Amino acid sequence: MQPPAKPPDSRDAAAVLLGYLNFSSGAFDAAAWRSMNELFADVEPAAADGSVVESPAAATRVAEVLRRRLDELESTSQAFRDAAQARWAVEATFGDVLPAYRRFHADLLEHQPPGAVERPFFVMAAIRSLLAEASRDDERADAVARVIDRLNDYVGWRPLAVLENGRLSAPYPHERVRPIPLYVAGAGAAHGRYRQLVAGAIAILSEVPVELLRQADFDLDALEELAIDPRAFDFLHPAASRPNYLFGLWDPARIDERGLYRRMVVQQATVDGILSWPDTARQAAAGVDEAEFRWESSAVLAGVMLMASGLSGHGPGALQASLPLAELLPRIASYRDEFYRRLLVALPARHRQRLEEESRRIRQPFGGVRRHINAMLAGRRARQVEHVALAAVMARLGRAAAAERLAGAVPAASARMVARITSRVVAAQQALWRRAATDETIDRLDEAAELLTRAVGCGAMVDPWNILGLSGQFPLHEPGGESLPDPRVDDLVHATASILEGYAAAWRQASLVGTAPAAARAAARLEQLASWWDTFATTTVSGVPHLSGRECVDSARDVIAALGRRRETGPAAPPPGFWKQEVAGFSSPRSHAQAADALLDEGDLDGAAGLLVHWASLLEGPAIERSGQAWL
Repeated sequence: MQPPAKPPDSRDAAAVLLGYLNFSSGAFDAAAWRSMNELFADVEPAAADGSVVESPAAATRVAEVLRRRLDELESTSQAFRDAAQARWAVEATFGDVLPAYRRFHADLLEHQPPGAVERPFFVMAAIRSLLAEASRDDERADAVARVIDRLNDYVGWRPLAVLENGRLSAPYPHERVRPIPLYVAGAGAAHGRYRQLVAGAIAILSEVPVELLRQADFDLDALEELAIDPRAFDFLHPAASRPNYLFGLWDPARIDERGLYRRMVVQQATVDGILSWPDTARQAAAGVDEAEFRWESSAVLAGVMLMASGLSGHGPGALQASLPLAELLPRIASYRDEFYRRLLVALPARHRQRLEEESRRIRQPFGGVRRHINAMLAGRRARQVEHVALAAVMARLGRAAAAERLAGAVPAASARMVARITSRVVAAQQALWRRAATDETIDRLDEAAELLTRAVGCGAMVDPWNILGLSGQFPLHEPGGESLPDPRVDDLVHATASILEGYAAAWRQASLVGTAPAAARAAARLEQLASWWDTFATTTVSGVPHLSGRECVDSARDVIAALGRRRETGPAAPPPGFWKQEVAGFSSPRSHAQAADALLDEGDLDGAAGLLVHWASLLEGPAIERSGQAWL
């Protein structure tokens, strides 16, 4: 027997939310956000201690609740006689937008388990974008694409290259994500495993003296949203060297009419570390009320927020934007420690005595939880370095499955995608060695080229425009401030070169064995990738490995023509002066190396030796000549 239908009053969370869906055009409504929170709390009830185990199917179950309640309201409430928009909004949000968002960010959010992104306030952000951007009469695929584009409103610290005529480069669409809200002003903390932690931090900040908040340039009333970045933190990204970036920052794009930042985004890895403190501390301190450890976690999250605010200030016009890091960091450390000391003074005696003893032992306030977080993050960084290095070795050895397993253990998208590119290139080389596998070679190289462009497009690899516009450097603070060489540049150049060389080798082999369709296909792919790469003019930047796509194409054409003429003389030795004449016609040194490699692949040692002897005779300097002889 069905339970009686609830009246659509303010205590009926489903009815309140459905009313918003039926009549709103996407404006913010705190009651609707609270209602979504309540619905998630109904399908994910908290344990006795307030903790929540997030369900992968929570969003699906909430959608079912909304559908059932809408059926009831259509037959009992005059306000829902026409509920077409509400029904469309439910189906479009849960059936189209959320799955499409996962597909759109398949590379960046691959590490996020089912249900981890689709949390109550994220779903509400998707609903707002849907109601503001689309209608039920729109073509579905186009409408979903527009909604996702509107929803993706954050990229974080992303230096932009200055191009010709002062034009700035722009982040690519797949680099932009929607942070997962943990707290929204007017709606409170989002239901889920972070709720107690976040609610405690907001409560602590609300009681901090104004003069201390002023030192951090932080105003709780300006905080519209606290969110986590759903992208995995990449410890090998140069941004990881940016002070406090591991903790969080104000969203530089979310600014109100007064010039104040309104959304703070913290790193999920850091929040997870803070959240895990009670479990770790409970094992080492028997008899201590676990509520004390949870409060300490909230206090450190509040400290993290103040540190993040202190780096950038309240807005683009803040004093911090013009200060060098050498002056800014001591200021942040000073008010952070003062904040922790003030919290200690206000604690109950027993709790204060324990933390004071801990501070004396570790020599910093709240040293237990802070040391725990730092140790956990250091361990994650060490695991990433280890797994990335081993994955690269396995990929170069052709052990694709092992490389995938090792890279997959690292959440960062860069680790997975670079390992996959290397594995595809090695697989192409192995197919090439089998002689008759030219089509398979090109297939694997096509996969590598697609992964390369996807990696650039989602930020897993450096934007090639930054090589030219930033001279291969990565700014750590405001433009014109401190910077460091971007190590991702060499990774990108090496990956691109390996694919270009693979296409050239496939073109050469297909041409020499008479497989015209495969040769034409390889040549077209080589031209396409070379044209894309040369757009960025990386060869004009000093200190960056020289890689010219046009040189790769011309060298491949030189080599194919030279080897074709060499075959015309076979199996007899080439006439005297043959390689001297061929070398003179080569367009670049790359042609010499490619021709020698091809001759060695074919077992023509005499031809390779003759080519290299003439090449070495053109080289200047005894050291280079000796190197050539040693190579021979």
